[in-house]
Amino acid sequence: MAIIRLRPWSLSSLAILNPLTGLQSFGLVPSLKLSGVLLPEAPILLPLGRHIGPNKGFGARHIWAEHRLEMERSGQLSEADVPLYVLSIIQVGTPLYFEGASWQHTRLMAVRSTAGTAVIEFRERREAAVWSVVTAFSGTKTHGTRVGAVR
Repeated sequence: MAIIRLRPWSLSSLAILNPLTGLQSFGLVPSLKLSGVLLPEAPILLPLGRHIGPNKGFGARHIWAEHRLEMERSGQLSEADVPLYVLSIIQVGTPLYFEGASWQHTRLMAVRSTAGTAVIEFRERREAAVWSVVTAFSGTKTHGTRVGAVR
C-alpha cells in the first residue's frame, strides 16, 4: 500500500495512493451547492486514518477494522487491499447522495449498487479542498438526494 504524507505532524493524515493510477486521487467530486454552500470540485483521497472503536474512526485502518469480513468475502484479504475495495465502489459515474450537513461536517455517500457504499467527507486544507474517505462497506441502500456522480 503506497502512501504519501498530507501533513507531517499527523500519521493518520497519510494519504494512500490509488493502486491503479499511482496518484492520490480516487476520483473527483464535481462542484456542488449543498445546503446553500457552493463547494468546489475536489479530489477524493483515502487517508491511512485510524480506528478508534465501533463506528468511530476514518480511512483505511477504520475500514479494515470495521469491515474486514465484508472485504474478505469480496476477495480482499488484508489491510493492504483496502484501496482496491474502495476502488470497487468509487469509480467514474458512481452516484453521490447528500443527506444533509451538520455543523461539524459535510458528507456524501458514493453508492455503487453492485459493490457497496463509501462515505466521504469534505475537508478544507490550506493547500486545497478534498473529499476524504471516512468508511466503505458492502451495503447499497441510498440515503438522501442524488446530487451528482464521481468524475
